[in-house]
Amino acid sequence: MTELRAWQKEAFDAWRAAGHRAIVEAVTGTGKTRVGIAAMVAARSMNQQVLVVVPTIDLLEQWYTEVKLFLPSVSVGRRGNGHRDDFRHSSVLITTVQSAIKAGAPQPRPGALLIADEVHRYGTDGFAQVFSDRFDHRLGLTATLERQDEGVDTYIRPYFETMVPGCDFTRGRRDNVLAPVRVMTVAIDFTPDERKKFDEHDAVARDARKNLISKFGCVAAPFGAFMKDVTALADQRDLPEGRLASRYLSAFSKRRALLADCSGKIAALGTLAPALASSDRSIVFSETKQSAETGSAVLRDHGVKSSAYSSGLDHLARTRVLQQFRTGALTNLVAPRVLDEGIDVPAVDVGVIIASSSSRRQMIQRMGRVLRPKPGDRAAAFVILYVPGTAEDPALGAHEAFLEQLLDIAEEQVDIPLAHAPRKLTEWLTRPIEKPAPPARRPVDLPSFIEPTPAVTAPAEPRHGTDATTQTVGEMPGGFDMMLRYAATLPAKHARVVIDVLGLGGGPPRSIAQVARMEGVPFEEIITMRQAAIERVRALVTTGQQDITRKQGA
Repeated sequence: MTELRAWQKEAFDAWRAAGHRAIVEAVTGTGKTRVGIAAMVAARSMNQQVLVVVPTIDLLEQWYTEVKLFLPSVSVGRRGNGHRDDFRHSSVLITTVQSAIKAGAPQPRPGALLIADEVHRYGTDGFAQVFSDRFDHRLGLTATLERQDEGVDTYIRPYFETMVPGCDFTRGRRDNVLAPVRVMTVAIDFTPDERKKFDEHDAVARDARKNLISKFGCVAAPFGAFMKDVTALADQRDLPEGRLASRYLSAFSKRRALLADCSGKIAALGTLAPALASSDRSIVFSETKQSAETGSAVLRDHGVKSSAYSSGLDHLARTRVLQQFRTGALTNLVAPRVLDEGIDVPAVDVGVIIASSSSRRQMIQRMGRVLRPKPGDRAAAFVILYVPGTAEDPALGAHEAFLEQLLDIAEEQVDIPLAHAPRKLTEWLTRPIEKPAPPARRPVDLPSFIEPTPAVTAPAEPRHGTDATTQTVGEMPGGFDMMLRYAATLPAKHARVVIDVLGLGGGPPRSIAQVARMEGVPFEEIITMRQAAIERVRALVTTGQQDITRKQGA
């Protein structure tokens, strides 16, 4: 890894300043995994073992690939998906949460680092078992720390203690981490029969909701809390409130299914097909497996290389579909929620939403899929299909914070009839957006890393009469890189002293007095450690330069 983005560096520094215990919230596509790898480098430099916990097999393999790519000298193991590695041969172990909470799961030495990816997923009695006291350092990563229960406040926040700023859409766009975007909303009408059924289900749901709130004490807002109350009541089918709750849930589900699978939206995909065919890649976000399969069939009939990507496919088939999408053999996926989280997909030009979601996290995940930077700095486009006069209608507040955040960064927004949509979308795909000049910033180098060896290398004796502070580590060619390699060979406390007193962890150097208090080491020993480290690295740099000179002379 050669560089951290500005927000990544800021988040990493904030995590260290928070005592190495914090959650970083960064929207999909902005690179939160790199913050985790930076934390991993810092941990291994102090000889800490690292456990990375992920919720899915796909993320297990993605993390393994990323760590091996950026830290090739680190011993990395996997647990889950048929892998049974442990800490006997791995200093970094990447595991599914299901494997991590099993009886007999491998445990690191006390004082380790826990990196919990998609940390919002662990707010349950079962998954929260992974939050062990043996982890002194803790880093949670998520696109948005949101759940529809009390799991965040009960399990997640108390364990990680701090939230540090990450990267939202506005920051991502300002730093050119995310692609520019245009937004198109297109009204799609129900058929008369669909409208009749929808109105019937809507009337039942509205009446039931009103009575559940006024008569039976269900919380009105937020919606997630209301649904939790209703779901709990629905288990009491022998009581009037239980029957009313079941009635509401049935009407709510039928109403939502009509919106998700209405024939007009599926037919609209055929109208949009010529524009989608001209895009490099596109994703249609559906709600159900059935609408994914039907929508994909319509697009294929209109010449788009499309496939459904849903829970109807087994793991091998999903892997094959994603590989075809990456290589260009497929240029379109129609996918319900299975694609919303934890799946690495290439840059996408167009996202078509045919089913809205009340989940802020789900919509943010979808948004991040489309806003990843693209080759040639191409712009992204969102097409949102909605039925007027329903909960999907933007004029009635549909899509909530999602649409608000999207429009905050959109270069252009239109609401147009379906007949005009293909031409407008094709124009957007061929008309570039002038890219703003990137903000001035100094690249932040992340050092390459050498795994600590069991043998402890004694620091070279300082040369008497030499003031080790006359030349900073940063002024030596390759000095930071070499210094971190040297620190990795030291005992843990010695390494912490060197890292803190020289500012190798990303923050400013700490004073000798600060480090002495933190580590319980006498002033004189810290001065000796600092001088020995600088002298040793200076010697290594000099030797490296002499080797280069000899090779050039040869």
